[in-house]
Amino acid sequence: FRPLGCAAGDGAALGAQLARALEGAPRGTQVVVTGWGPPERCAAAGVLRTVRRLAEPVAGPDAWRSAGRDDLEDVASAAGLLLEGSGRVSCPFGYPDQESAVRGLLSTGLLDAALSATDTARVAKELGEALHPHTRPDGTVWLPNVFRYLVARSA
Repeated sequence: FRPLGCAAGDGAALGAQLARALEGAPRGTQVVVTGWGPPERCAAAGVLRTVRRLAEPVAGPDAWRSAGRDDLEDVASAAGLLLEGSGRVSCPFGYPDQESAVRGLLSTGLLDAALSATDTARVAKELGEALHPHTRPDGTVWLPNVFRYLVARSA
């Protein structure tokens, strides 16, 4: 699964996938659902969103959206889960250099629509530019992020 908030409408699909994955699981099976935190606290989400704009001619302007405040709870409810708790966790993305950061972020699949809309070189160039503010003097790339999580159990 991908973190919630990667694409418009992903919560509805994730709830259904999660319900199917839990079929036959013992009652009380623990499940953790994650999603991007607030946009202002997720550097990687901002970088990815900037580059995904290349996909707008193909995927439309709503292809990317930030996770909503109640998205995790909505997914858990759609999957028939019983909420136990939730919180936030720091999850920085650190890379030894910009080339590694570009390669790592391209490998997530979150930029596939941009890659389909244009060529890899252009996407890599845009990604490198978007990463520039997060590149430290020693060349390392640091993207501080906060993710939300929800802990639930199957009913």
